[in-house]
Amino acid sequence: MENWYSVRMRSSQGAPHEDGGIHISGAERLIEASDVKSISYDMIQRAMNHSRGNADFISLKIETIRNEDIQHLAPLHVKKAMNKSYQTTKQVLQEQLADSSISESLISSYYEWLLHDNVNRGAIIVDINSGKRIDPDRNRGVRVSHFDWNKSSIQKWPKDLLGIYSERRAEAIALASKVAAAGTICELCCSDDPEFTTGYLTYQDKYIQIPNMKEEQSPYGGRVFFIDSKKLDLDRYIHYLEKVPVLVGGV
Repeated sequence: MENWYSVRMRSSQGAPHEDGGIHISGAERLIEASDVKSISYDMIQRAMNHSRGNADFISLKIETIRNEDIQHLAPLHVKKAMNKSYQTTKQVLQEQLADSSISESLISSYYEWLLHDNVNRGAIIVDINSGKRIDPDRNRGVRVSHFDWNKSSIQKWPKDLLGIYSERRAEAIALASKVAAAGTICELCCSDDPEFTTGYLTYQDKYIQIPNMKEEQSPYGGRVFFIDSKKLDLDRYIHYLEKVPVLVGGV
């Protein structure tokens, strides 16, 4: 079979991300050669027409991926939690994680961090033993990469599970499935897009949608990965998240 391609886009305003530019958007696909041109175009359009502002720096990176290097994962099971207002989000998180090894205070403190983060370009990693952040780059965080859906699997998914923003939610479920497979106990995520207030929590084999996770029009958001550093090698964990190619579904 022909090689696959990892196509990644990131855009910012004012300067590249590493030089202090304001994050505008990002996207990630793992695709066959026939889709490279159309997907690349779509990503550039996404960067140039985004609610967070007009990007004046766009990076598009295309890499060859050998078919034999791709791992295949089952997707997380999707469910939706009831949450009428962002003021009740902490309570909802605590209810969903009632039987977990993560303390209520730890979840609450990093949920508050997530609501005000406008610095990190990627996810942060938190050790549940110390309660401290342990990813090596305090500004960059960890960028989950080299993942996508198996085409035939995504076409079979019920549209009500993906929701109204089907493309965006499909991307989030694929990313979350890879993060969970790496050994992550729990992921907490909310978009930094001002018009998108639904976030999610992953725990065990579940992807749990949480509406109203933040206030409307808030430009803040981020990702937190909770791990047990006594059971995982941090370098291998990060390498898997950033480098190992994964297709979700088809298993």
